[in-house]
Amino acid sequence: MKKSLKRAALALLIVLFAVSSVFASGANESSASSPSGPVDIKIATWTSNPDQLALLGSFVDEFAQKEGIEINATFESITFDEYNTLLSLELQGSEAPDVFWILETSAPAFIESGLLAPLDEELAEYDPEDFSAKAMELWQKDGFTYAVPFSTSPFFVIYNEDLFKEAGIKTPAELLAEGNWNWQTFRESSKAIKDATGVWGFQTVDGGGYDARILHNLCPIIRSYGADAWTSDGEILINSPESVDAVTLFHDMVYEDGSVVPPGDQSNFFAGDAAMTVAQVSRVSNLSSASFAWGVAPMPAGPMGDVPVIGQAAIGAFSKGDNVELAKRLVAYMTNEDCVARMAGIWPPARKSVLESDAFLTSQPLLTAEQMEAAVGSSIETGRVLPSHVMYPQIEVESRIVWDRLWNKDANVQEVLDAVAQVYANYIK
Repeated sequence: MKKSLKRAALALLIVLFAVSSVFASGANESSASSPSGPVDIKIATWTSNPDQLALLGSFVDEFAQKEGIEINATFESITFDEYNTLLSLELQGSEAPDVFWILETSAPAFIESGLLAPLDEELAEYDPEDFSAKAMELWQKDGFTYAVPFSTSPFFVIYNEDLFKEAGIKTPAELLAEGNWNWQTFRESSKAIKDATGVWGFQTVDGGGYDARILHNLCPIIRSYGADAWTSDGEILINSPESVDAVTLFHDMVYEDGSVVPPGDQSNFFAGDAAMTVAQVSRVSNLSSASFAWGVAPMPAGPMGDVPVIGQAAIGAFSKGDNVELAKRLVAYMTNEDCVARMAGIWPPARKSVLESDAFLTSQPLLTAEQMEAAVGSSIETGRVLPSHVMYPQIEVESRIVWDRLWNKDANVQEVLDAVAQVYANYIK
């Protein structure tokens, strides 16, 4: 049943992303620029955090006041693992959102399909030169901007300090200070904690490292070993010797050491069920009432050093919606300097004026300025986003079926990665 659903989702995505790019020029933007009555605006996200939704809602209210109109905004929260599939379905029907979040991996696909309206005229009011050119690369094509990154957020490790003390071992921060924070000590720490306390040593990012977050989980290790899933010029490296070594390390942690929360287990780091997890700043709020002492550290280093991975998310306007012009102006407003500054403690910004300010380092009340600099600030400039491709929706769905073969004790890592590489080769030219 699970594989049938994945294949159905793949078929739907193929139909969606085969849409002609003619729409990218702004065709069908038929909505009036100054609506006379209340306007219904639907905004799709993958967050369900009430504080985050309230912040986004405040931006909409301010924008409505600025425009002198009434907006009835509806926020739709789609779970991350279903986000691309369900959003794609909605964009084909009558319930499509006017504004929606976009994952970095799917940026080329959305731009090529023409589902995103160009935003340059609307952004002109809000100092577009303030955006980091590097952060904007994925979201621009042929001189046009099709979405605006509101989050350029490095992944880092959060750890349960109490469990490290109970196991009698050094914390990641202590290992980092002495120059020994790497994937091998990460593995050793995970096993030592599991052996000493019975608590899992590590939970993958959002617990999704075996399905929706496969690349989020594996790319930090793979890149620090000197490889990647694929490169921007189309070279496939997922089955290289370096990738095999990196993936083998994680596979051994799960099946030889027994130190990682395994597939199907719902244990949660934030509830104290694991000693470490990988997260971004937006997840730190989950620790506001934690029953344990905790700390943060950059991702562990590999043979090639520390190679930060950045998760980037952008916001765009649906090019075929009923309120395209209003949606475009709303996107521009929600990513202005003031709004970005207020989001910075949740979603690290792409605006240079905010990122380079002292206020950024103190924007997350649960982290010290030193922690923000070590785990977030220093990684934004050196990190790279996950690999993306115009065919990514198809790649993701089809390759996940192959990745499923890896999650058993007797899996042959090389053979599985060879099969994943073949899926990639079918789409990446």
